[in-house]
Amino acid sequence: MKISLLSARVCLFVLVLCMHMASGFASSGGKEESAFFAIEKPFVVNLSGGDNLTYLQVNVQFKLKNPELRPKLKMQLPAIEHTMVMLLSDQTVNKIKSVQGKQALRQTALKSVQQVCQKLIGDPVIDDVYFTGFIIQ
Repeated sequence: MKISLLSARVCLFVLVLCMHMASGFASSGGKEESAFFAIEKPFVVNLSGGDNLTYLQVNVQFKLKNPELRPKLKMQLPAIEHTMVMLLSDQTVNKIKSVQGKQALRQTALKSVQQVCQKLIGDPVIDDVYFTGFIIQ
C-alpha cells in the first residue's frame, strides 16, 4: 500500500508541475507578438480579361519588420486592402496560374504594400507577403 500511495503522490506532483509549466509557457507566449499580420478575410476579386467571369480568392499574411508597428499598420488597413484589391483585380488567369506567376504577383504585392506603408506611415513596415490560400475559379 505504501508503494501505491507514493506513486500517487509522485503522479500528483508531476501533474501539478506540468500544469505550472504549461501556464508559464502560455503567459510568456502572450507577451511576445508574432511577426506576422493576417488579413482576416480573404480577398475575392474578378480577374480581368476573358469573356467568362473568373474569380480569385486569396488569403494574405504580412511578415512585419517590427511587431511594434502592428498598431500603425492596423490604422492604415483600409488603404492597404484597397491596394491589394486593385492589384489582384488587374490579374489574368494566364498571368497567375503558374507558380512563377504567383511568385511575381507576391513580389508586386510586397512592393505595392510597402509603398503605401511608406507613404502613410513613414516606414515600409512589411518584410514579406505570403499567400496562405489561393483559389482561381
